[in-house]
Amino acid sequence: MVASNTKTVAKSFRINKKALRSVQEEAKRQNLSVNMLVNQLLIDYSEFGRLAHQVNSLLLSRRTFSEILSVTPEEGLATAGRNAGKTAPSTLILSKTGEDVTVKSILEYMHDLSSYANLFEYSETHENGHWTITLQHELGNKWSIFLANYLTEAFNLASAQPKITVSERSITLKL
Repeated sequence: MVASNTKTVAKSFRINKKALRSVQEEAKRQNLSVNMLVNQLLIDYSEFGRLAHQVNSLLLSRRTFSEILSVTPEEGLATAGRNAGKTAPSTLILSKTGEDVTVKSILEYMHDLSSYANLFEYSETHENGHWTITLQHELGNKWSIFLANYLTEAFNLASAQPKITVSERSITLKL
């Protein structure tokens, strides 16, 4: 979503007729203007899609992903989370910002994973100098285990150790 203080510029493009028809239909379905939908698509691409493409991300349906999770042992998911968390966040953060991994950049990365990759719903509270971040999802305890291990390693890259609590449909990080 475009922030209200984000400046826009007028630009014209030539677009494939079939693509335009699809965008018009989707804009109508979402009750948006074509301009707003195209702008959202461009933001999605510039903020995450192009980076995901660079690291050869896959697009799976939630149902297919859920089937993979269901047959994978919990310990295997924990190991996969640790291994992926040691490299994937830093690769994507560096690709996007050109900067080293910090707690702030990991939080921004988590926002991106929520907004663009649809891996979980992100919410946060800040109280007495401490952050509580909750990541909610519908994929069960095994996904929580993967995420907890993945994010533990990501925060290790920034020399931070959040307290992580895992449940069936969420993980909570306290920083």
